[in-house]
Amino acid sequence: MLFEKQSNNTVEEYMTKWLINTKRPSLKRSSYDRVEQSLNYQIFPAIGKIKLKKLTADDIQMMLNNLSERSSYSTTKKAYVNLKSCLDLAVLKGDIKKNPILSVVLPKNNKSDETVVYYSPEQARAIAAEAISTYNNGSFKYRYGYFIVFMLNTGLRVGEALALSWSDVDFTNKIVYVHNSVSSVKTRGDSSMKYEKIVNSPKSRNSVRYVPLNKTALDALVKIHAIMGDNDRIVATENGLLVDPSAIHRTMSRILKNCGINGKKDIVHALRHTFATLLLRQGTDIKVVSEILGHSDISITMKFYYHVIEEQKKTAMTKLDEIY
Repeated sequence: MLFEKQSNNTVEEYMTKWLINTKRPSLKRSSYDRVEQSLNYQIFPAIGKIKLKKLTADDIQMMLNNLSERSSYSTTKKAYVNLKSCLDLAVLKGDIKKNPILSVVLPKNNKSDETVVYYSPEQARAIAAEAISTYNNGSFKYRYGYFIVFMLNTGLRVGEALALSWSDVDFTNKIVYVHNSVSSVKTRGDSSMKYEKIVNSPKSRNSVRYVPLNKTALDALVKIHAIMGDNDRIVATENGLLVDPSAIHRTMSRILKNCGINGKKDIVHALRHTFATLLLRQGTDIKVVSEILGHSDISITMKFYYHVIEEQKKTAMTKLDEIY
């Protein structure tokens, strides 16, 4: 039996076997990497050396409390979910009698740093202008500059945009078909543990969608084709290979530095948040924005863009003054 007589294992030994034998066959490579990171960086340093059968609720509670203080809520919750899943199976296999995590309380999300980061309209205009700027000889400063403009005007996740092929673009109907995503995953099977880029299915079923293209996005695509040449992918390296998301991050870093914009985190994903914030402030229905973004549920959109919804509430109330 796979987990037979495993109760003498440490938490690290048991969860490593659970990860490889139980989780790996059912997960995408990128998802597997994220679970592995949760184990290696959040769970194992805190409780990995404890014998599985001696693991207590207090051990787990202390781990989660400490994580909550120094990490994001999502990081803490992932550690909780992964540990619970493994311990549930341990109970089912008879390796432990009771799951100690059932007596544990997941710390609340009181983090102010979970706030969505976005660029102001003035900053967005400056970014777009810098992204397409040229040197004195007429050559573009940034190989992926027009790609940045395209992302700013479509709200795509960077992996989704990097996975696009020209066959996904319908210039006649002014739409783009989003159905894949580029991600970096570990190359396993040797000791080097290098990373490679692969094309995955997207985050969720709702992530597969058609996104309308405005004139700026369409013009950006024309420029991208002129810069990139004939490749199947909309953007590619000079060798015609998949572009690593980190290359877009480096491009954004240069653009922001040259624009004098500092202090932003998630600088590439902030383009997506900027796109959504601007649409909502212009009065676009939140359900429409949610569908364009590919959120699995409108509640996600409402949570992320709470700041705009609150602005709209205040604006709505001031309109009463015009009546009385």
